[in-house]
Amino acid sequence: MNKQIKPRGQQGATLPRVRAISRAVSILRAFSEAQPHLALNEIVRATGLDAGTTRRILVTLRDEGLIRQDPATGRYSTSSGLLDLARSVPDSLTVTSLVEDRLIQLAEDTQTTVYLSIVQEDEALCTARHNGGLAIEVRWWAVGETRPFHRGTGPRVLLAHLEDEKRARLLEKLDDSNGTLAAEVESIRKNGFIVKHDEIAIGLSAMAVPLLDENGRVLAGISTGGLTPRYVGAAQAEMLQHMLSAVQEMQQRVRGYRL
Repeated sequence: MNKQIKPRGQQGATLPRVRAISRAVSILRAFSEAQPHLALNEIVRATGLDAGTTRRILVTLRDEGLIRQDPATGRYSTSSGLLDLARSVPDSLTVTSLVEDRLIQLAEDTQTTVYLSIVQEDEALCTARHNGGLAIEVRWWAVGETRPFHRGTGPRVLLAHLEDEKRARLLEKLDDSNGTLAAEVESIRKNGFIVKHDEIAIGLSAMAVPLLDENGRVLAGISTGGLTPRYVGAAQAEMLQHMLSAVQEMQQRVRGYRL
């Protein structure tokens, strides 16, 4: 009889982190498009590591072809070795594939229907929908279907984080003559989320938050839909916390991704 092997946690969630690798990654992430060249003391400040540890890791990364040190100035930058690694990223990689398992977990945690939507030209496109398991499933938006930006919480979140010129053009196109949509957009930008009641059907509500990249550009809208009692009072605050926690984890997974 074969002995059954128990899994060691979902996708290694229970395994200890390798501290040396985490430190090396934090050093690589200290560099950015705005700051491609850094001195040792600047990297130390950015990472919180001591100077000795930082220098040893930098030397190792340099020897592996991932970091370059300018012999004239002593300043560091990332090297072409990172481009070789970037070329190995499959073309099929999408925002949805990077975060889908976390979307499923969010649906289970909140017992709602969870959507991920992205910008497709002048509309919002649903690329993922998952139900948490309750008998009530909000099927308002199917995967592969588009919606205008003034319908639903996910599309509104995307609209709120578009470039200023495109957002203004779309607000005019959507005939926001009474300014209601513009006010919602400003509220989203200020508060970081939106809640709508009874828009899809009486007794159903929805909430959405943006998934932004490290430069503040919107990658996707994350929205949940379910029975209204889950979206009022203390339950609303709990729902928002679930969503913000999920998005925080998603942001780590999509770091460096470009649409």
